Amino acid sequence: MSSDLLSIGSSGVQAQQKLLWTTGNNISNINTQGYTRQRTELYTNVASLGVGMSNTERMLNVYSQREMWRDTSSVAMYSSAYQQLASTDQYLSNSANSLNGAMTSYFSAFETANANPNTSTGRQGLMSQVSSLVTRFQTVSATLNDQQRTINGSIDSEVKDINSLLTGINDLNQQIIKAPKNSDGTTLNLIDQRDEMIRKLSEKMDIRTVPQDNGSMLVNLSTGQSLVLANGAASLGVTKGNPDATQTGLQLTIGNSSSSLSTSQVGGGLGGLYQARTELGPLQNEIGQLSVALADAMNQQNSKGMKLNNQLGGNIFTLPTSQGLPNANNTGTAAVSVSFIPGKGSNVSPNDFEVKFTSATNFEIYRVDGDSKSFVTGGSTPPRQFRLDDYGIQLDISGAPAAGDSLLLQPTRQAAQDLSVAITSTDDFALAAPVTGTASGNNYGSGKITLAGVYNTGTGSLINSSALAATAPQQVKIDASCNYQVYDGSGNLLGVADASTKGQNLLANLKDPVTGTAIYSAVKTTPGFDFSISGSVAANDSFSIGFNTNGFNDNYNGLALAALQNADLVRKGSSVSMDNKQTFSEAFSSSMSSLGSTVSALNTSKTAAEAKLTQSTNTFNSESGVSLDEEAANLIRFQQAYAASAQIITAARSVFDTLLSAAR
Repeated sequence: MSSDLLSIGSSGVQAQQKLLWTTGNNISNINTQGYTRQRTELYTNVASLGVGMSNTERMLNVYSQREMWRDTSSVAMYSSAYQQLASTDQYLSNSANSLNGAMTSYFSAFETANANPNTSTGRQGLMSQVSSLVTRFQTVSATLNDQQRTINGSIDSEVKDINSLLTGINDLNQQIIKAPKNSDGTTLNLIDQRDEMIRKLSEKMDIRTVPQDNGSMLVNLSTGQSLVLANGAASLGVTKGNPDATQTGLQLTIGNSSSSLSTSQVGGGLGGLYQARTELGPLQNEIGQLSVALADAMNQQNSKGMKLNNQLGGNIFTLPTSQGLPNANNTGTAAVSVSFIPGKGSNVSPNDFEVKFTSATNFEIYRVDGDSKSFVTGGSTPPRQFRLDDYGIQLDISGAPAAGDSLLLQPTRQAAQDLSVAITSTDDFALAAPVTGTASGNNYGSGKITLAGVYNTGTGSLINSSALAATAPQQVKIDASCNYQVYDGSGNLLGVADASTKGQNLLANLKDPVTGTAIYSAVKTTPGFDFSISGSVAANDSFSIGFNTNGFNDNYNGLALAALQNADLVRKGSSVSMDNKQTFSEAFSSSMSSLGSTVSALNTSKTAAEAKLTQSTNTFNSESGVSLDEEAANLIRFQQAYAASAQIITAARSVFDTLLSAAR
């Protein structure tokens, strides 16, 4: 009987000791990241009296654990994208970096210069603002480039961490498989370490897990690709973008097999980085589009004015060119240079384009809108020069293309960064009108001749670099019927504008007196300008039209340059609707509004995901987390049970000693 009593006491001591070990382990790991509360179950001895087997297990609800991992992926994805784009939003919204502020200062400088067009003070301030505006465009574009490089660097770092985690999970899987079952809890600690690695992996990618009977865990992407297998782990690699090397991709390698991954579906922090980078590309295109539209409009208007040296104005800005990016799989040597067509800046869209060669001489052009492509037009070489007037760009094709070759065109991607100042002197601002009209001092009427508009000083115009062409309208005479007779520089009658026109837009209304046909079919091309006469006129009154020499105090074209601030000159995306243009300020505000909406949506999603993660984490911890109060109570209870079991052993020893004494 004493041996039975001793066996009962010994089994009790050992059992309570194991309970104390488990409780102590829980308490000591209360602040250990990834630790799961353990519990030891005791079973009665089926062969005799006392405590039999014991089993230590983790207190875990696998469903709440998986839900927590999924929520962790969501929070990481939204947080990663939000962090990147919010910094861009804050940078561009800052008044020190705002393009709207720079453009406002630029146009304000025109107002100052127009007040005193013949002085150097206002013109010098204007020159300074031109340089500041270009610098602001360049800085904003360069900052977006830097951020894309930073994101690419973060992607590289994330991929290295992911590969380390995949290897670590696989190694722990193998240790768990080899570890003895029903041990003192060390195997459970290995499982905790592996699950913590899986949790960290879920921060970087959206994953799914499949537990195995041998204790190991398979890990897959949410899209199904295997990451951790039964006998090994996959590895991720960052691939060079094709054809844009900066748009890096992902490659999954398992053994000798490799396949590309969709960057839009990896989820987690890595997916958030790709999402942010995807948003930055179109934003940079829009900034480039804005810079081209503004620069081209200013160049065109300045060319319609007169400089201080009595010469026609030229370009204020130099528009950049870009080179098409060839596909890495091209077999030919085709190259495409892209330039902006002067005067078509308002047609430029923020799109990329793709040129596909269907043969060595034929090609097709597609507009790229995100992941979709739209056919624009086709062409053939020769000729080697091809214009897309509807998009304001010109393609110059060189090399020897092969069927199947393609190139990506990004006309506006680096346009803002590559924009430069063309003007070299304050005298080169063409603030005056190139032509002027005067009334004869012998006129009987009160009529005044004013410039109705200067539209063209290039091809087709009758305004030369320093004089009017001999065939240009240069004199207006009023006949007996008060009709307006217009003569050229040689005194030849060009045509007559009927008295009913009241002198408005004379050249547009000029007709052949015999046939009645219009003299100028397109006055905005030829002669490139027009005049109006207001007030009453009398027979034999005359007015002269001439090149505006010495028009130093004239700010006619300066006012036109300043008025561009409120003109609709920036295309709304690739829209071809009637109302598809907006002002410079509206264009930048639209880009900022779109970015702000994206950032706001990400912040809302992040907040919701964080709330969901808190909920799922609390649910998980309610069962798997260590409660210090509960463990402290268990510690006292198990200590008492241990002491009581020890008393059984003491009693058994006393009985045994008594029996020995009786035997003597």
